[in-house]
Amino acid sequence: QALLREGMDFLEMLAHLRVRLDSYSIAPWSRWITPRTPSITNKRFDTRFFVAVLPEGQEPRHDEHESVASVWLSPRAALERYWRREIELAPPQIMSLSHLSHFQNAQAVLEAARATTPALIAPEAFTQDDTRVVCYPGDPAHPVQQRALPGPTRLVWRNKRFEPPDGFESLFA
Repeated sequence: QALLREGMDFLEMLAHLRVRLDSYSIAPWSRWITPRTPSITNKRFDTRFFVAVLPEGQEPRHDEHESVASVWLSPRAALERYWRREIELAPPQIMSLSHLSHFQNAQAVLEAARATTPALIAPEAFTQDDTRVVCYPGDPAHPVQQRALPGPTRLVWRNKRFEPPDGFESLFA
């Protein structure tokens, strides 16, 4: 972490530390591009999500910069904690956890990731009846009609958070 904070390039740091990455243990999962019309904040990003199976005996740590706290939870448990307002999640996290909840274990997720092209998810944001809505591919209001994810095709801003219009259990449909 210190080397990265000092400005060392990631690949240079790996060489400096004589570390080799086990790239077979990680697979691309999805690519998210924020809406052109902001849903809540004016921040935009184009980012990729990956899935991995952690080797036995290894303990992950958060970086104290982008991530300042961490906890290991199943996808459903994380969404339950969000629903109880114990943790905060952004729409890409909500929808990704909803998607991941359809798999029995991490190995099944990794196998699915290796068998398909990562989904490109470019949500569309709009206001409907004074409510902020973010819709995803497959939603009637989205220009891409083919679904990219299981679960709800939209989230609405209510109760000061994003929720599926049909309630919590629709995240697992």
